[in-house]
Amino acid sequence: MAGIAGIQSDRTNVADVETMLERIRHRGPDHVEMHENGCLGGVVSSRLSPARGTGFARDEGVAVLFDGEVYNPRQDGQSDADVVLALYREHGRRFPAYLAGVFGCAVLTEDEVLLARDPVGVRPMYWSCDPEGTTRFASEMKALAGLADVIEELPPGTTFSSKSGLAGYLPRYPEVEVPADVETAIARVREAVIRAVERRLADGAVGACLLSGGLDSSIIAAVANEIRPGLPVVTVGMEGAPDLENAMLMAAHLGVGHHVEVFGPEQIERLVPKAVYSLESFDEDCVSGAIANLVASATASHLTNCILSGEGGDELFGGYHLLKTLPTESERLQMMHKLIAIAYNTAVQRLDRAMMANSINYRTPFLDTEVIALAMQIPVRWKIHDPGDGNLIEKWILREAFKDLLPHQIYLREKLRFSGGTGTDGVMDRIAEGKLKAEGHGERAQTATGYPLNSPKEQWYYDLFKERFPGLACENLVGRWDPNK
Repeated sequence: MAGIAGIQSDRTNVADVETMLERIRHRGPDHVEMHENGCLGGVVSSRLSPARGTGFARDEGVAVLFDGEVYNPRQDGQSDADVVLALYREHGRRFPAYLAGVFGCAVLTEDEVLLARDPVGVRPMYWSCDPEGTTRFASEMKALAGLADVIEELPPGTTFSSKSGLAGYLPRYPEVEVPADVETAIARVREAVIRAVERRLADGAVGACLLSGGLDSSIIAAVANEIRPGLPVVTVGMEGAPDLENAMLMAAHLGVGHHVEVFGPEQIERLVPKAVYSLESFDEDCVSGAIANLVASATASHLTNCILSGEGGDELFGGYHLLKTLPTESERLQMMHKLIAIAYNTAVQRLDRAMMANSINYRTPFLDTEVIALAMQIPVRWKIHDPGDGNLIEKWILREAFKDLLPHQIYLREKLRFSGGTGTDGVMDRIAEGKLKAEGHGERAQTATGYPLNSPKEQWYYDLFKERFPGLACENLVGRWDPNK
């Protein structure tokens, strides 16, 4: 919805903040708001709805810069930033614990910058402090690149104060209980996901759904169609990719408008530099998937500036195949917790940057606070289920919850890597090998900081990354999607 940036310094001028905001203008091309009162900050935002507002609120010397969306009860006319301001007045630094939604925000007073990020880290936030006492912050690291020797990413579920540094907070998730019998639990999952989609459709801003043809996106599209019949869907992939066939099946089943973009190797090669820069990463799994996300956001931009996404279903409901290779429930549970913990700079970062690169706001019903609170308590064996034949089924409880809304082929469909489903994986390997050979690059096992480079394409991505992000300040923040690499 927005991009925010600001500086607290004795030497600050408006041009500094304007430069930072210009680097992230793609996050909010419709509106700019600036604030100066001891701290200097600004927000660029998209026009969505009165509930989302402009990402800015100010009252009696306190200003809020806000990216995201929250679904707290509110008085008529209050925007998300107004809700944050009211909760800050009431709870001080603990205000993010009371927010129901996803957010990266800053509260500015005359002598303090206070930053906060949602518990999963769906919305990004970066900051830096130099020896002279200057504090800078921004929604993306590219806004700080070249301005700071050390850049920090604000961890999920964390606040940062320019006065007292980092501190965690305990999110106040809804009190939900998982029933002891599986059939009632299945019904409870269905109810929670439906309510999450309803919340994200309520303001009328959503104009389409991303549809890969996988289980998660198909469920979100199906539920959205029940609530708002006829909401169109967007699918991308290479000719012959598994996603295209399944998405067409699902779209026909729903009877909705289906916008399909088929792309080829030439388009992939042209998009890789943009993918690396937009994503702010050279991790091979993140970048490979980001290509399709960039094509999807560009395609969606002809329809709307706000979409629904199925992101988060794999992390919360046990969708990754590596979980099925682990021998015990304890090991599976630990890995699920790890995958959720790193999602903020892997899966979620890919979605955020690729959507926002084309000014598309995204909403993620599976990462709703109620859905998270429920999913975290569901027994592992109801997520990764053995029907009795030893063949484990991932996301079993989620499949069962929406079985009646899906074609049988989609209900049974196994998880594919996003880049595998769209057909980009092998093509990007071949392009990278040709690039490195043509440019005379030898194989390099790791970066200067010790980050392993696992393939020719990851080496290519790293070279592109260093062209846009020289030095180590940004390189040190790159995460690894696959915990086993």
